[in-house]
Amino acid sequence: MTDYQVYHDVAVRFRDLDPMGHVNNAVYNSYLEEARMAYWKLAQPETSLESIPFILARVEIDYRSPALSREVIRVALRAEWIGEKSFAFSYFLSEKVSGRAVAEALSIQVYFDYGNERPAAVPDELRREFARIEGRAIPPRP
Repeated sequence: MTDYQVYHDVAVRFRDLDPMGHVNNAVYNSYLEEARMAYWKLAQPETSLESIPFILARVEIDYRSPALSREVIRVALRAEWIGEKSFAFSYFLSEKVSGRAVAEALSIQVYFDYGNERPAAVPDELRREFARIEGRAIPPRP
């Protein structure tokens, strides 16, 4: 997990569980979303929730082990690449105390102009903020 600069901890809530006592697969998207918002606050702290300029285009999740009641899930995330109008985050989810791998994920966000209702170019300022947070240049989209 040394490749990750941003971490967000999520306590498993009772409502997150399925009848088997595991975190329901659909809930993992909420955990990723919380982590993305924590990252976004680092990049653009003055942006209100209503004016976040990206939309989620794709999410892939590979489950490694079940998350359970009373656990805290550490969501590590990083910017993987930035394209002309989109960017990707990768995630590593683990149980905070033991470090047990819970899931790995990738999400693709499209920078979006809500006024014109269409994708827009990722601003250079945002590219610089991601690089600042990561402590490295973010590669272009493969």
